[in-house]
Amino acid sequence: MQGAGLLPVSKTSAPERNGSHMTKREFLESLRLALSGKITSVQLAENLDYYEDYINTEIRKGRDEQEVLSELGDPRLIARTIAAAGGGTSGYGESGSRSRQAGQYAEYGEDGGWSDREAEERNRRQGPFGQGRVSLFGKIPLWVWLILALLVVVLILSAIFSVITALLPILLPILGVLFLVKVFRDWVN
Repeated sequence: MQGAGLLPVSKTSAPERNGSHMTKREFLESLRLALSGKITSVQLAENLDYYEDYINTEIRKGRDEQEVLSELGDPRLIARTIAAAGGGTSGYGESGSRSRQAGQYAEYGEDGGWSDREAEERNRRQGPFGQGRVSLFGKIPLWVWLILALLVVVLILSAIFSVITALLPILLPILGVLFLVKVFRDWVN
């Protein structure tokens, strides 16, 4: 999901409607209305989901809904930013200016601040074609790999000894006869 999840910093006061503070639902509805027709329906859904998740996460952290909405600012301004970025919200630094350098975005981190480090880490974890998927093998710890390697070695040795054990009743008499033939030839010569 390209672009969704990056927050613009707004130094405006809390979003308001008719002199009173907006609720989360009103904020999201205002954002939806402001974005309708300006971006695709998929981009609209991604952005609405992102902002709803962001608000819910911040509230779960103990912050007041109004404080979170005040930090986000006017949903119409956010919508203009998203539409100008082509459907994804563009990176904004503390000053509110675009900070899109070398493909990196300033991102609002879990610690409550802006960080390019988190965007770089996210990009590092992405798959070879940037799908944002990390392979299953990349998630397996080293100790699990060591146990699997040991298990494979044990299975291979077990298979070898099973084959030898199965062939032993056939090979032993043949080897005995060959040995006797060699001894007899050596004795005759």
